[in-house]
Amino acid sequence: MAIFHYTVKIVGRSKGKSIISASAYLNGDVMKNEETGRISYYTSKKEVVYTSLLMCENAPQEWQNVPAENIRRFQKSVRYKRADNQNAALEKFKLTFQKQRLWNEVLRIEKSSDAQLGRSFEFSLPKEWSRQEQIDYTTEYIQKTFVDKGMCADWSIHDKGDGNPHVHLLVTMRPFNSDHSWGNKEIKDWEFVRDENGNIVVDESHPDWWQDKKNPDRHGIRIPVLDENGVQKVGTRNRKQWKRVLTDATGWNNPKNCELWRSEWANVCNAHLKTENHIDHRSYARQGKLEIPTIHEGADARKIDEKFQNGQTSSTSWKVEENQIIKRQNALLDKIQISFGKVSSALTQWKERLRDIRRKPGSHSHDGDNDKPDRGTAESYGRDGTGIAGTGQAAPVFSGAEPEFKK
Repeated sequence: MAIFHYTVKIVGRSKGKSIISASAYLNGDVMKNEETGRISYYTSKKEVVYTSLLMCENAPQEWQNVPAENIRRFQKSVRYKRADNQNAALEKFKLTFQKQRLWNEVLRIEKSSDAQLGRSFEFSLPKEWSRQEQIDYTTEYIQKTFVDKGMCADWSIHDKGDGNPHVHLLVTMRPFNSDHSWGNKEIKDWEFVRDENGNIVVDESHPDWWQDKKNPDRHGIRIPVLDENGVQKVGTRNRKQWKRVLTDATGWNNPKNCELWRSEWANVCNAHLKTENHIDHRSYARQGKLEIPTIHEGADARKIDEKFQNGQTSSTSWKVEENQIIKRQNALLDKIQISFGKVSSALTQWKERLRDIRRKPGSHSHDGDNDKPDRGTAESYGRDGTGIAGTGQAAPVFSGAEPEFKK
């Protein structure tokens, strides 16, 4: 059965992360960080079964060119000479070189110590799909969701053969201009007075009204920066200070995007899966399920557990242990739910049987307190249509407690 796993992270300088190292891991190859000179080696990763680079429309075409000198140097290397398929090895080298160029260009533009370098994704692939289906459907999803919106996508498929094929994806976070230069992530603008609907208030008679001479559409009532006395602050050049606001130039950083990306991937999967294998991107809580979600283990935790299973270490990863506990709790919860369902079903059946017994004619309670005669006409029990007592048949004698006159 297909499972849903989809995580999104930011690769940034503030946490000491390397975008070059992340790409080298993703591709299972060697990459050089031209900023630091550090080389990342991940050639021992054999689970990389497919890798690709999708460039957006405005990205510079020359970034995809591989110099002939670099190709000749690679063809002289031991890796090339020992490769089982030298043509495939050469094509992978060219692709890795293009990816290395892309992320080194990102490092050149993102200089600040807290710069966000790229957005990292990891999501599972349905094992019901063939390898070619995994490639085709993932390519379609990445192209439509990210590349068509102006991002460059570096991605690959990892599969160790353990039933957990998944995708690693890195996308750029800065847009390109139409002239193929880097664009702005954020736009700095005046903070204008807005109405209750969020629209800029248009009042040219207001003393703080402002309009851009180059772009007349940028206009509105600006909000002054005030000191503790309520007086507008003045800058070093005796210029009045106004509040400024930073807005996302692309909309890519909208927190709602994560939910959108997850749901779109779920839709792609469900469009190519049988109904019984459909997946749901929502959390267990949102689905109304009682199961406890497992935590993401990651490659490092699985390596530690593998060493533990082989007797190389005395303990496994805490993440693996945590998931084992959660799985046991979920198994117990399933048994409780099944037992509760059986009890609930039995109670429902008994209630229905009791209702059926009470509905049958001539069925009476054991003491006669709740007995009622079968419904008949007013005349049959000695009353006419006006409610006045008259001749009629004798009232029935109920079982249980006998009438007083019978004693």
